Amino acid sequence: MLFSEIKGQQIIKERLIQTVRESRVSHAQLFYGGEGRGKLAMAIAYAQFINCRDPEKLERKDSCGKCPSCIKYNKLIHPDLHFVFPVAPNKEVKEKPMSRDFMAAWREMLIGNQYYVSLNEWYDKIDIERKQAGINVYDCNQIIKTLNYTSYESEFKVMIIWMVEKLNYQAAPKLLKIIEEPPDKTLFLLIAENPDNIISTILSRTQPVKFPKIEENIITAACREREEINREEAAEIARIANGNYKEALRLMSRDDERNEHFEQFVNWMRMCYTPDTLKILDFSEEMGKQSREHIKEFLQTGMEVLRHCLLLNYIPAGNIKVRKAEMAFMKKFAPFVNNANIESFSGEFNRAIYHIERNANAGLVLLDLSLTVAKLLKIKASAPAT
Repeated sequence: MLFSEIKGQQIIKERLIQTVRESRVSHAQLFYGGEGRGKLAMAIAYAQFINCRDPEKLERKDSCGKCPSCIKYNKLIHPDLHFVFPVAPNKEVKEKPMSRDFMAAWREMLIGNQYYVSLNEWYDKIDIERKQAGINVYDCNQIIKTLNYTSYESEFKVMIIWMVEKLNYQAAPKLLKIIEEPPDKTLFLLIAENPDNIISTILSRTQPVKFPKIEENIITAACREREEINREEAAEIARIANGNYKEALRLMSRDDERNEHFEQFVNWMRMCYTPDTLKILDFSEEMGKQSREHIKEFLQTGMEVLRHCLLLNYIPAGNIKVRKAEMAFMKKFAPFVNNANIESFSGEFNRAIYHIERNANAGLVLLDLSLTVAKLLKIKASAPAT
């Protein structure tokens, strides 16, 4: 992965290159920010740049892409590049799952998606069904074992821990010492979307690097380069993506998961408004069979739609970043989302997500939420205080 292949984030690229030029590479860094901002891609490009053998890389400000080290990095098979990520048992790995058990799927997903991947996409890839994934004690033991070996080919051994907020509390203590006092020439690159969910003792031992949203003009150009679409359509995708290149890729995809979630939400709201009890029962049962991450993303999409509907009651539609097809529904639905029921909507949806995360019966959770939503939709806006 070359720096030049990463969308935007030029300031961060320059800063990381400067650390190599000045020989002050921090041994433990945390790349954090929202989905689709290029954190994982940047970590791989940074590691490749550090270990690139071309003496002119500093002048070029990028890896050569041609030396033996770069060739192996491009295939993610370099012996001094290591990955750890959330895993769970599946049909092939039934006990004590570790990242190395899923490495072939990991490489395939990263290379096939230009290193822009989502957590739910990974869960689908390894087919863990409704199991809760995490970074476990087995992987932490392996990290310690791996990094205590000498490097094979490169100056630096690199350990990339993706979605470090999924690190189990029982496993975290095993990593504290090696992150704080790693073997010589060892580089930890931790990737996170929600730093508030990272165990504080791990967080305090890293140098944070915040990834901002990617600029709209950069996403627009990337969309036009990737797909044969006109500038107006690319610009609309970039506006809606709101700095998330992964979301832009989803919006360009025919099997856009967000489209699926949105259509399901629209149909669900129609059932609840009627209310059609038999359809609600069928919906709750069928949706309840999906993975926890799928259900959570569906509910999160619903919360986003509700928030936009509330905003439509106060601000012009042009200020809300959604697709035209979605806006058509939201304009009709907005009168049913108001100052008298929005807090209850938010509380009930968050409560449902909380129970889903803790492995409650998803069908029952969704049925209970549906019946509550049916009542909330009947609540009219209260008059403003005078």
